[in-house]
Amino acid sequence: MSEPYAVPVPRGYRVGCWEVREPIATGAFGSVYAARRTDGAVGTSGTDGAVGGDGRDGTGDELPRTAALKFLPTGTGTPRQLAHLRDLVEREVELLRRLRRPRLIRMYETLTVDDPADSRLDGATVLVLERAEGSLSALLTASPRPPAGPALLAQVCAGLAQLHRAGWVHGDLKPANVLLMADGSVRLADFNMAAEMEGTHAYTPAFSTPDYTPPELLWSEIGERGRRIRPSADVWAFGVLAHLVLTGSFPLPGGTPTARRDAAVAYARGAHELRLSPELPQAWREIVRACLTRTHAGRIGTDALLRRVAGAAGVASGAARFSPRRRVRPRRGVLAASVAGLVALAALGYGVVRWSGDARQPAAGPAGGGGVSVSAASYGAAELRTDRGVPPAYRLLIVETAHDCDREEVSPVLIAAMLKVESDFDPDLADPAKDEYGIARWTPSVLRWWMNEDGTPGESVPRPPFPPAESVPAMGRYLCWITPRLDAGLKGDRRVLVAVAYRTSYRKVNDAGGVPPKYRDYAARVAHHLKEYTPSGRK
Repeated sequence: MSEPYAVPVPRGYRVGCWEVREPIATGAFGSVYAARRTDGAVGTSGTDGAVGGDGRDGTGDELPRTAALKFLPTGTGTPRQLAHLRDLVEREVELLRRLRRPRLIRMYETLTVDDPADSRLDGATVLVLERAEGSLSALLTASPRPPAGPALLAQVCAGLAQLHRAGWVHGDLKPANVLLMADGSVRLADFNMAAEMEGTHAYTPAFSTPDYTPPELLWSEIGERGRRIRPSADVWAFGVLAHLVLTGSFPLPGGTPTARRDAAVAYARGAHELRLSPELPQAWREIVRACLTRTHAGRIGTDALLRRVAGAAGVASGAARFSPRRRVRPRRGVLAASVAGLVALAALGYGVVRWSGDARQPAAGPAGGGGVSVSAASYGAAELRTDRGVPPAYRLLIVETAHDCDREEVSPVLIAAMLKVESDFDPDLADPAKDEYGIARWTPSVLRWWMNEDGTPGESVPRPPFPPAESVPAMGRYLCWITPRLDAGLKGDRRVLVAVAYRTSYRKVNDAGGVPPKYRDYAARVAHHLKEYTPSGRK
């Protein structure tokens, strides 16, 4: 181990049913280690001592084979240090226990080390977290201005929207706290500074990362409960992050964080202007300006920001919309960190900032942390054939929409086959005679009910044309709703039946005991493309 670790844990140490493997990363408050599950190990002795568990997160889900263990030394230190650290731990655990969203890192359980023989570990809190492949910070270090930047930013913005809609503020959004998963998706992590809203404000500890802190918080008063913060603070941080990802530079001048902090204060007081890079695309320039207003009152709201980011991200826009019903499913075989760029993934983010040399050779993945390059055309290749005419521009949208549903039938192959039959992937399709428009052939009054990810109908009937970024996720939500309403005893391929129910209704399919005669040709075409788009070796 080449770095001094805040919490040194020997390889092979047992924590609950977990065995510690290689170190991943460390910071001032905690350290993260890779771990593998050892069935039957709960409550047994580790290599240097015994450990006990506090319990699961209450979901009842099966634990994965591998995870990341975040050790926080809550059993040692001065009373003041312990009080501070426990406050940070409680914030993170509370949020992760209460919020289960597809863009937030997942916590499987919490444990407490019971090992009197090792004073450094005894009493430590251990968070068992979803294991990522790397962090946005590591990616930017290896590849400034990654080609996949817009796709990643769309998912980061979706994560913020999920937090804010649930009534929480992140409080410390930055590249190190954005994790990249093996399947190319993004998770927000490190919720030490997160806080639940109380009216218009929340209260967080009195420190954060200066480069991503809005100017009004740089001189704000700190009360007994900490510093008052609004969701607009996360919006400011997103603006800084977007500028950094897309241009490789910060939007305010200065060669050090201190200089940039002073520039932010001067900007807020009207003495400086933003100096946005000329390399920032126009659509993103407008987004960044809307995030980085001088006062919090002028900043764009998170929902509006998400819509604009989805539009600017293009092919990544589908990644910005997810249903709260989503259950994370393992997606194997895709080792890209994004849809359009190279990835050099060296370590994990989990709220810690220094990387272990050992962690550059993870147990699973490229040796030495080598990069994997996957193009937009090949995204999701393990689940959707890349050589059968599915337009590359829609692959991410299709794959992520399918992953948004916990029903096995609603797969990337099904959505691609249906889009082929419905419109031949034509986003500008217009059939006024049937009142159907766009790539998924939506009727406006029906689309109104499925556009919003929280399941609430829109306030007004949308007008065509309907962009794929709205049409395809809405199709996924509708299919996910239809699937469990089809009778169990129906004859035929369940996927085809779901498609036919989309074209007519689940009631008509149930009444017919399968595909109604009127829709047999439609069903046959869907079945043909299901077979055509399914990768070899999959059913």
